[in-house]
Amino acid sequence: MSAGRPAFAAKTAALRRRHIALGAMIALAALWLGAASRVHVNASWSDKAWGYAAFPLFGEDPEVGDRVLFEPPDSVGSRVPYLKTVRGVPGMTVSVDADGTVRLDGVPAGRAKTHALDGRPLAAIAPGVIPPDRFYVHADHVDSHDSRYAEIGLVPVARILGRAIAMPDVPWIGLEGPLVGPEDVADDEMPEARR
Repeated sequence: MSAGRPAFAAKTAALRRRHIALGAMIALAALWLGAASRVHVNASWSDKAWGYAAFPLFGEDPEVGDRVLFEPPDSVGSRVPYLKTVRGVPGMTVSVDADGTVRLDGVPAGRAKTHALDGRPLAAIAPGVIPPDRFYVHADHVDSHDSRYAEIGLVPVARILGRAIAMPDVPWIGLEGPLVGPEDVADDEMPEARR
């Protein structure tokens, strides 16, 4: 009878190791899925990376120079988050010159155009002081859809998904540079200067 007990103990130990291994694989899969869900593919050719990972703010407000991913206003109808750089923080003054030049504390940030690429009219952001929990976000691209326009405006911290860190290129699976380019936009959506 004593010969049966060591065999039973060995089977129990093997079963326990399998359960531990299965638990470890499930935990690793959950971590991977959690990390992958924070990666956003870059939907613009105006940036050099194929994607960005969003890291939570952990209760800290973004600072000037931070790249952030944020949900644009619902009225914009975008299915993807926007990637921009924080240029203005609470307390800074926004002004707009007659030619559409938007200034932050008197320093030019960019120029608001009168019409979008699709031809719809655009209104420049309203001048004023950036209130608490709002941020002026901007991209250097001339056609960037950002805070210089009223329809984006000053972004509430609640809509910011996190600080954005560029994902490294992985050429062997085709993840290299922006995944879209000007050639992916219909000809009638391109500005005259680029046709």
